[in-house]
Amino acid sequence: MQPESIAERRDKWRPVSARRCATIRRIRVGIAFVAASKDQDSKTDRHSVVESSRQDVGAFNPRLIVVSGMLLGFKIELADAPVIIGRASECGLALPHSSVSRQHCRIWRENGRYLIEDMASTNRTFLNGQPVTRAELRDGDQISIGSNAIKFFVGASMESSYHHELIDLAIYDSLTGFYNRRHFRTLLDEEVEKAKNSAALSLLMLDLDYFKDVNDRHGHLVGDQVLSAVAQVIRECAPSSAPIGRLGGEEFALALRGATLAAATALAETVCTAVAACPIAAPVMETGESRLAVTISIGVAQTGANCATSSELLRSADAALYRAKEGGRNRVCCAGPM
Repeated sequence: MQPESIAERRDKWRPVSARRCATIRRIRVGIAFVAASKDQDSKTDRHSVVESSRQDVGAFNPRLIVVSGMLLGFKIELADAPVIIGRASECGLALPHSSVSRQHCRIWRENGRYLIEDMASTNRTFLNGQPVTRAELRDGDQISIGSNAIKFFVGASMESSYHHELIDLAIYDSLTGFYNRRHFRTLLDEEVEKAKNSAALSLLMLDLDYFKDVNDRHGHLVGDQVLSAVAQVIRECAPSSAPIGRLGGEEFALALRGATLAAATALAETVCTAVAACPIAAPVMETGESRLAVTISIGVAQTGANCATSSELLRSADAALYRAKEGGRNRVCCAGPM
């Protein structure tokens, strides 16, 4: 068995971000249509809308998907080797939460069936709401481990597709394909904790310049085009392993694992230059031109004595971003000496 790493799971959106955004829009439109329909004879229901939005699901191996908890959306495919679930980092599925025992339970294959067994955990293992010592897993079963909920799926069922869609809606921003604010903050908390025992973590805070003027002058549709295009530039400049989030409006954040402050600042300069060099294909009413020039300001900070928590790191990067704005925009400012 080769479990999918956290980094691999988080980075899966990169090559399929456009398809995910389209899928999220389809499911939202579909659910809104069903809710608004007054035709009592209609044969369209919520399940058929969700199912039709994932025609490309294909076949799946038996797998576990975290549907509630800190690792929401994490997936691990099951094979012949046993999988131990627990708080310890060496577990096949590590759930870093105090409600989870170091080795909480194990799942293994036996005679073509998958079984689950509690490993004398403090808070017990629950299967579909009932405490279990040992039981056989069936498609769609829900496993509760501390404050985490995990679904077991055998194939590409309708329920499996439904959970995939809900996880997408819960984690990703539909316009850019980046993580939404809530999920990015969760990831940042985790990365800051890891950085205490390893190389420092750097954070870029990015904010489009004069974006309100873009919306006021050209409309929100053009504003969305600008955000989507700038997000693509950021994606192309950033390392494939870097978590990126849309914190709100025109503000983004990018975390760099193990990057020095100088390296993070150099990347920020690259992003700043790339955005300024790529006018957005959008109509400009005043001039009749078809491209709109935009720029971005960036603040850079790093974990350390004064940035021991994710909140402190965000405040430090935000203060540097403020100085970039005050200094004339379209520039990078760094928190502290490099």
